[in-house]
Parts: sequence; structure tokens; C-alpha cells
Amino acid sequence: MVKVAIHHADENGNIITLLDDITVVWCGQEYTVPAGFSCDGCSVPAFLWDSVSPQLDPRTLRGAIVHDYIYRGNVPEINRKEADMLLRELIKEDGFPAFKAGVVYWGVRLAGGGNYHGEAA
Repeated sequence: MVKVAIHHADENGNIITLLDDITVVWCGQEYTVPAGFSCDGCSVPAFLWDSVSPQLDPRTLRGAIVHDYIYRGNVPEINRKEADMLLRELIKEDGFPAFKAGVVYWGVRLAGGGNYHGEAA
């Protein structure tokens, strides 16, 4: 289980801070999001929470944190498309329904580009 502190939104819109490192393996490489990283959870607009996912669903939280970490340019060897694929796989691993994981994937593929700060893809 991912341990986070939930707080009021800061100037960057972050509402959670990671309390323990998260380590994932992707394409044979290990990547770690360090404790202390802050983000906004699963960035789904509130009007879609019932149909897609609430912002702090435990089944999407690990994937959302890793995804945000990569999108902020912290893992340059993972491009945007791979980050989106990793998000989809992590949330499915954590029990999120495959169909909804696909909806999340296509949501970030179609609308997430403006938030990505790494190499284009």
C-alpha cells in the first residue's frame, strides 16, 4: 500500500506527499520515486470521478504518483508514451478494472501532453 500525507493544495496543485519510496520495474529497469515527492494523485476531472476514478483511489494512486514523477522529467529514459503505458499497467496490477485502465490511458494520451516535461513521444 502506498503511504501518503494528504494536505490542502499547494501553489502547484499538489495535494499528497509520498511518505515512503515507491520502486517499480519497467522493461527490466528499476525506478524509484523518492519519499517527499508531491503530486495531485490521479488527475481526473471531478465530473468524471464516478465513471473513471476519484483522485485518491488506492487502486490508481501508485500509478498516478509514478506517472506524475516521470511526467515532471525525473526519468528521462522513459518517454511520454511509455509513461502512459506504465500508468495503465500499474493501475491494473493494483486492481483497477482493465476497461477503466484503458480509459485512463487514452485520457492521458489525448489530453496529458501539456503536462509532460520530458522527451516527446
